[in-house]
Amino acid sequence: MGVPWVPQFHSLGLCPPLPPCRSASDSKLLVLIVEILSRVVAPLPSYETRDKSPPPPETNSLEFMYFYKSLDKEDKLCFLTKLSQDFGVDHKSVSELALKLLDTQLRDLATILLAEDRLRYTLTPRYKQLFSHISRVEGGVKFLVDLRADLNAPLFLPQDLNGALKSLLSEWFSVGLLRLERITWQSPCEILQKISQYEAVHPVRNWTDLKRRVGPYRRCYAFTHAAMPGEPLVVLHVALTEDISDNIQSIVREFATLDSDEDVNKINSAIFYSISSTQAGLQGVELGNVLIKRVVCLLGVQRYSYRY
Repeated sequence: MGVPWVPQFHSLGLCPPLPPCRSASDSKLLVLIVEILSRVVAPLPSYETRDKSPPPPETNSLEFMYFYKSLDKEDKLCFLTKLSQDFGVDHKSVSELALKLLDTQLRDLATILLAEDRLRYTLTPRYKQLFSHISRVEGGVKFLVDLRADLNAPLFLPQDLNGALKSLLSEWFSVGLLRLERITWQSPCEILQKISQYEAVHPVRNWTDLKRRVGPYRRCYAFTHAAMPGEPLVVLHVALTEDISDNIQSIVREFATLDSDEDVNKINSAIFYSISSTQAGLQGVELGNVLIKRVVCLLGVQRYSYRY
């Protein structure tokens, strides 16, 4: 066994040390982690060449993904801690550029704007560029969503990684990039199975129960994303009723017969009785409220006399 690795304080001395890599105390694994990160995390191009530098090879992203998936929970903590500490922001360069920015305050506006832009660019962590490159490979976005789910777990403390990932995911999963889909019994079996699996409010008992929840007088909607095909991100269940019910069990347990047709004259209310977020890695990314608003608008167009 090698000497356990104990992380040092961050370069500015402002943050407490992150926890040591317990299961990675074997020096061979630590050496491998350092070797892989040094190889796959590309250096930040200079400010002058930032738009001219070619992107790193796709194999860098694939190697990072493959290696991370092969680690157990404790080794993932070690891996991400090392990524956060050694491949984040260059604090020395940031301090130098911040001083230069202060020195330019009496200069012309163009000089000030250039100094601000240089500082802004230097504040980009190296690992953030890695995440951007990973998002462009097949399965990369889903990988990053799952990685952030790991970061949300109690053991994981590199919150700078969490914040950077949340910022990127908020951009990638903005409203204009989401697709609103109605789920019906004719939807692909894989989607229906996930709708059943992800239901967090009123668990689905069986296939008959699921069929009723997407059948007559019921609506099921989900947001999906092109980068995660076949994966519902947030799911909303709606009951179309004659009156607003005061008992949730009457909505969940009582259904029309499976082969009945809807009588639009009996539909005066839309009750939103269940909403489930399916991706722990998208916690904090606004999806649920947006889905509700979109469905309200959609139902309002289809049947403008609903009560909600």
